[in-house]
Amino acid sequence: MEFVATCPKGFESLLAGELHALGAEGVRPLVGQVSFTGGLADAYRCCLWSRLASNVTLVLARVGAANADQLYEGLSAIPWEDHVAPGATMAIEARGTNDQLRNTQFVALRSKDAVADRLLSRRGARPLVNTDAPDVGIVVRLSRERALVGIDLTGEPLFNRGWEAPLGRGRLAPRRADYAAALLEAGCWFRNVRHGSPVLVDLFSGTGCVAVEAASQALDRAPGLLRTRWGFAHWAGHDAEAWDALATEAADRAAAGAENSVELLLCDTRPGAEAAARRALRAAGMDVEP
Repeated sequence: MEFVATCPKGFESLLAGELHALGAEGVRPLVGQVSFTGGLADAYRCCLWSRLASNVTLVLARVGAANADQLYEGLSAIPWEDHVAPGATMAIEARGTNDQLRNTQFVALRSKDAVADRLLSRRGARPLVNTDAPDVGIVVRLSRERALVGIDLTGEPLFNRGWEAPLGRGRLAPRRADYAAALLEAGCWFRNVRHGSPVLVDLFSGTGCVAVEAASQALDRAPGLLRTRWGFAHWAGHDAEAWDALATEAADRAAAGAENSVELLLCDTRPGAEAAARRALRAAGMDVEP
């Protein structure tokens, strides 16, 4: 299978190295994304353990998209009955434009029509659309006169780890977790945590995002360990057995890693910084000594 992991521009080489370390094959950095190949278990592992990817998409096809009719025909040829279960909701995420398809909302609408018409012809019923929390997220990305079509395996972006506190009035603005992870990766933090008792000094630590990422690596906690919703959960092609095995392994590693130690020296004189960092570390499942 072919997959695409998206990331902020400039992260491509870091993400490629991470995916390779996670066992992905055919890793190829592109612009704002990295493609790789493997089985579903490999993609699930990247969803669970990648600290730098924003999203992981299973590539179903690349179709012609010189105009709306060609895009419709290309999507109509995909066996959507194998991906959208009866009664499941769906949503289309469209990105990119070209000379004939200049509006992403129109691309999404035309793509939705193709998928719905295909399912109507096979089942006699059109699927329901839920743009807020779909059971199946379908990705359509235009590049010149071609479109990549795939299944969104992650749902909510991976940099939303599940421990973040909502930003209230007067609170410090948080750093995104993937940016914190990139900073640590550039500083070779992962190499340090594998030897002895690592120490991290973080000046202007803010809400503690860098500290959480550093500590979770030292304690071998998967970044996706606390997430409760995944894009693949209601996809008809989901391999529940493979996912359960990976989730169990991650939980076991976190339990074993709790015996490790890491020293965090956080320095920030702004009001609320210390409380925010302690709150973030505890919310991420880590014990914090006074």
